[in-house]
Amino acid sequence: MKKKCKRCRSELYQAEDLKWFCLSCLAAEIEARDEKNSVKGNWSVLEPETKAVTLRLSEQDIAKAKARARKLGTPYQTLLKGFIHQALS
Repeated sequence: MKKKCKRCRSELYQAEDLKWFCLSCLAAEIEARDEKNSVKGNWSVLEPETKAVTLRLSEQDIAKAKARARKLGTPYQTLLKGFIHQALS
């Protein structure tokens, strides 16, 4: 006999840590968290294909990029990639 969720009466599943969970309730909880913590902006559904490149920059520019990236809480390579994309758009 399968276990049922007390809230929504859906089937329960057992995780590796042997705790039981309901997929429907879990999905609803994740959606609620996403709405609460949503970030404003445009998000593309499919990311364009990328290619690794080598680029030489001055040590001063790299240091400035790292400092700004630290303030923003993002990797400096991602910050530089964003700057290049913005300049080319």
